[in-house]
Amino acid sequence: MKKIVVWCVGNPLMRDDGVGPALFSELASEPMEHLEPVDCETTPENWIARLRQSPPEVLLVADAADMGLPGGSIRKMSLADTGNISFSSHGIPLSLILEPFRKEIEIAVIAVQPLERGFGEELSPAAAEAVRRLSQILRSGRFEELECYQEKRSPR
Repeated sequence: MKKIVVWCVGNPLMRDDGVGPALFSELASEPMEHLEPVDCETTPENWIARLRQSPPEVLLVADAADMGLPGGSIRKMSLADTGNISFSSHGIPLSLILEPFRKEIEIAVIAVQPLERGFGEELSPAAAEAVRRLSQILRSGRFEELECYQEKRSPR
């Protein structure tokens, strides 16, 4: 099984934006040899040096993202797909941070649609269930089976 590093991104003080840190807690509670969760919170750029020093085979970035889907929806996307998606907890776009690594590391973003936003430390039931499902999928090494994000485009 490939070595997978999971950057868990988000703000744990902003309700469903905290899905990344919640996923980190879930994955860290039962360590697995093939899976290394990293609690990036709101500053994934702070982990670039570590990524450069010890590049994994696969880097997954787990974060809340407004994709216009029902709360708790999980989608996999490429770095190129992240350009039109709102990731609110960090200022530097993921595609800009990770572009230099694209050729040497398999990179995917795993996005969870938030249901509730605003101040608070508790995830909505939909987001909490998404974290549980995502944890199971990542532990089993089946992240490739996640549904891919399809941007909603109006017909022309």
